[in-house]
Amino acid sequence: MRFVDSHMHLWHLTEHKWYPALDPPEDSDDFGIGDMAGLRRDYLPEHYLADAAGSGLDVVKAVHVSAVTAPGTHLDEARWLDRVATEHGLVGAVIGAVEPGADAETVAADLAEQAKSPLFRGIRVLYGFDPADPVTRRLAELLDAGGHVFDVVIHPGEVDGWLPLLRDFPGLAVVLEHAGWPDGGDPDQFTAWREGLTRLASLANVDCKISGLPMSLHTLDAGTLRPWIQACLDVFGVDRSFFGSNFPVDSLFGGYDKVAEAYLGATGDLTAAERDRVFAANAERRYRI
Repeated sequence: MRFVDSHMHLWHLTEHKWYPALDPPEDSDDFGIGDMAGLRRDYLPEHYLADAAGSGLDVVKAVHVSAVTAPGTHLDEARWLDRVATEHGLVGAVIGAVEPGADAETVAADLAEQAKSPLFRGIRVLYGFDPADPVTRRLAELLDAGGHVFDVVIHPGEVDGWLPLLRDFPGLAVVLEHAGWPDGGDPDQFTAWREGLTRLASLANVDCKISGLPMSLHTLDAGTLRPWIQACLDVFGVDRSFFGSNFPVDSLFGGYDKVAEAYLGATGDLTAAERDRVFAANAERRYRI
């Protein structure tokens, strides 16, 4: 199966100290993932490709999403990625970052600097941006004007806060990251999460990136993931959904072959053309690969 991985990370921890979130205090679990000790290792293109080998997914390109958490390092990461992409053919697009808490002028300058790269496609907001804040609105304005992608995590309880802003930018390419990052796996959480998906899907410019579900469900078991994957496909349809591995983060819960098993199993009833859309063509379109 041809696969354009819409969400993966690379890092070189022995060279760059940009990722303090990977080494939190013992009593901290800010992202609800659990023990991240398994991520404290270099993860470069050769490591990613070794993980993907034999999975049944033929990775033709990947979208790198910024994962730095040390203040002021996102521009360094962007320059590093340009060098990595020159040496390897894996990365076909980059989603960068802006500093949480920065003022509008700094956000604009950081966005302009990253946009100099031919790989740059947009910005990811994981945390630290209030949709009612004027700085967040300015970020949306700049992304819209530049034809860039707004990759954003919107947890189920945050949907109503984001909808007014997103409605004001109907031409902005928005990607709901990590399928909205559900708050847990029990039936009540599933219902609230699906209702949030439905409200976001009412905006025609929002796509759903099906990735990172194991961070909420703490498993890569295909049977457990299947109803969540199929809910995304049901709500957003096969033209506005695409898959991401979230590796190496999801390697905490199993191998790349388990990611492939879950995605392939949940799409077994789709036609070959529909499968190609959710595995490759939709990500190619959205990230201009």
